[in-house]
Amino acid sequence: MRIPDHYVRVIELPPAVKGVSVPNEDGTFSIYINALYDAGTQRRALEHELEHLARDHFYKAESVALQEAEAEKTAARPLPAPPREKPRLFYEGLRALEQYLRSVGALEKPIEELGEPLN
Repeated sequence: MRIPDHYVRVIELPPAVKGVSVPNEDGTFSIYINALYDAGTQRRALEHELEHLARDHFYKAESVALQEAEAEKTAARPLPAPPREKPRLFYEGLRALEQYLRSVGALEKPIEELGEPLN
């Protein structure tokens, strides 16, 4: 499986969120890992997010439960996905993620200023 180009940043997110991936307009992805967790949990969160990219989950109409199970590399009975005309993204883009993070009080400055990409 090919993993698309991506950028990884470690930032503070709400405690319930270990990591999140966002498609960028240029076809790359931004992966945000929660700085509140220890290095082992951050590594597992990054592996989980990379698995979503490798399996092209952002552009499939499968149920979220099935995609999460696949990303965790576990078997799950798929739930029927609601019919829809086109697949939708988890986030419509970086601005949508920024708006959500602001709405839950997890972001005070522009998202581009947060964290350094990991090598």
